Amino acid sequence: MRDATSTRARIRETTPPKPRRPRQILIDLSRPEHRRNLLLGIVLLLLLGVGLLLSGIQVYEYTESAEFCGGACHPMEPQYTRYRWSAHANVDCSKCHIGPGASFFIKSKIDGLKQVYAVLTNSYSRPIKSPVHNLRPARETCEECHNPATFRDNVIKIIRHYDNDEQNTPIQSSLILKMGGYQETTGISQGIHWHITNPVYYIATDEQRQAIVWIGVEQEDGSLVEYYARDLVTMAQTSFVEEAWAQGRVRKMDCIDCHNRTGHPIPPPEEMVDRAISDGLIPGDIPYIRAKAVELLKASYNRTAEAYAAIDGLLDFYRVHYPQIYASRRSDIQGALAYIKKIYSQTTFPELGLNYRTNPDNERHTPFPGCFRCHDGKHIRVDEQGNGGEAISVKCNLCHTVPIVGRGEERILGVPVLTGPIPENHSDFRWTIEHRSIDAAERTQCLDCHGQAFCNNGICHNVSHPPDMLFTHAEEYRKRGDQVCYTCHQNVLCSRCHPGGIVENP
Repeated sequence: MRDATSTRARIRETTPPKPRRPRQILIDLSRPEHRRNLLLGIVLLLLLGVGLLLSGIQVYEYTESAEFCGGACHPMEPQYTRYRWSAHANVDCSKCHIGPGASFFIKSKIDGLKQVYAVLTNSYSRPIKSPVHNLRPARETCEECHNPATFRDNVIKIIRHYDNDEQNTPIQSSLILKMGGYQETTGISQGIHWHITNPVYYIATDEQRQAIVWIGVEQEDGSLVEYYARDLVTMAQTSFVEEAWAQGRVRKMDCIDCHNRTGHPIPPPEEMVDRAISDGLIPGDIPYIRAKAVELLKASYNRTAEAYAAIDGLLDFYRVHYPQIYASRRSDIQGALAYIKKIYSQTTFPELGLNYRTNPDNERHTPFPGCFRCHDGKHIRVDEQGNGGEAISVKCNLCHTVPIVGRGEERILGVPVLTGPIPENHSDFRWTIEHRSIDAAERTQCLDCHGQAFCNNGICHNVSHPPDMLFTHAEEYRKRGDQVCYTCHQNVLCSRCHPGGIVENP
């Protein structure tokens, strides 16, 4: 018995176990419990699928939102800050920067991975470069809401400034912006938005599109009227343009070429301080507060904390030079300094290398060239034989009327509303200088259109110029300077005599 038992044990040890058959799941729909379990499983799978789909949509929408682009990505903090103060703060970033469809989605995610890598390796640009060279055309973004054909009404513009004197003297300019555009009823295209309703091409030699060396204006027959920068009018000019066309460096002008900071505007310190004084956020009766605020905001600092310390130092200026005001209005001065800090934090980001200077704004012609990139009198029309002709006009009254300006209590509340046809001699901006020689009869005719208020324009009228003003204007500017000279002699005129370029707006 013992041998038989041991033999059977040895057999069990040497014989491999039989594989177990997997348990079969049998679904018998004739059984009620099977039908119930199957239905429950399908419902659970559907709920899980719907949950994943909804969560995926939520994640996708969040990654396309402005909060994700600006809040989750540290280098985009300045752009996000200025975006929230822009007129397009209710438009998601993706509407302009990405676009609809699968191709834009894939491209944006690939670019996003590159940006994540740059952030992780701390290799991103400081500041973030602008303009975005692969931005979708304005026809696919801006013109979804803004139709160029509707820009036909003029706009009355009133600009309030403050002088840099002790009293922070108010300065008010009134003018009419000739918005223009294309009018379908008449077929006429004119004014500022003529540039959008007529095909205009240009070549820029710098990344920020500030130095423009060639402009081509398309005619009705498809030909181009070409304008070259004076320095480019050489034997090699034709090959230069052909090479630019072949390399894709010729850009068709659209909204973004002027409104290039419309989603992320960074106003210069002068504008921000003037607005704060006008709104009562900075008391305008504190001596030199305008000049001191602008001076501090335009200075260069390595850190925001360093800027705040410099702004706090302004308190010592009033303690030393205006002890009575310091004693009686210390809280007002401290409130002004707090708002100056707020302006700085909203417009300048030293840690990321960004301020109003690093990102030119082309919507105006101060403090950057803007319009004068082309309208500077230095782009010459060249015919097929290479002969030079007229230059692109620098007539300021093509885009706006001559400003009516008043200072202090003499501020003019009226606006330069013109009636009747414009005299032929007004077509050239030189008329603003030459009309001083008109006689009494002609002056009466002027008043019929402009009104008496125009001739009381105290900034440019009744200013006595020395006989040698042409040679002593630098010294005279130091004496009277600021807004006075600039009102008539806008910075475009400086470049005609000073080859170094356009003089900064005083």
